[in-house]
Amino acid sequence: MKSIIILLTFFLCLGLQDTHSQTALEFARMGSAKLEIGDYEAAIDDFSNAIRLQPDYDILYRAYFGRGFAKFQIGDYEGAKTDFDRSIRQYSNDPEVYFWRAYTKYRLRYSASSEIADYNRAILLNPNYAEAYFNRGQAHIKNRQLRAGCRDLRKAYELGYEEAEPHIRIHCGEP
Repeated sequence: MKSIIILLTFFLCLGLQDTHSQTALEFARMGSAKLEIGDYEAAIDDFSNAIRLQPDYDILYRAYFGRGFAKFQIGDYEGAKTDFDRSIRQYSNDPEVYFWRAYTKYRLRYSASSEIADYNRAILLNPNYAEAYFNRGQAHIKNRQLRAGCRDLRKAYELGYEEAEPHIRIHCGEP
């Protein structure tokens, strides 16, 4: 989670020129700061204000992503998915958004195939995304695709995702 907050903060600290955008940027910065301390409700409010004020797609994508992440943290999975969808419509090349939308689909009990499609996109955009391999492996296993699931679990472990090891033992044998 810390990497998400750092990533959002980095992107939202990029300066914009006009005062209208600056106000939206300040709301986005405040939202990121509130994510960092776990004040998800207040973060949602700040990101919503940034979205309302900002017509710029770059800030919109990050604000939707930040608000979706905050909604996920408080258990509003439908709202999180809607915001992740909006974020992807603004900018479709961020592996983190696909990862979190897939994880949200898991929480909403979507089909494993739907989760896998988003994990596929996250991995395509970041071939070293160990946690995406791990989660995709779990989705494959849930979808009764044991061979593909074991392949992904092993890849996650190979990329340094230690949490994969017990799952490999349970579903696939030795790592």
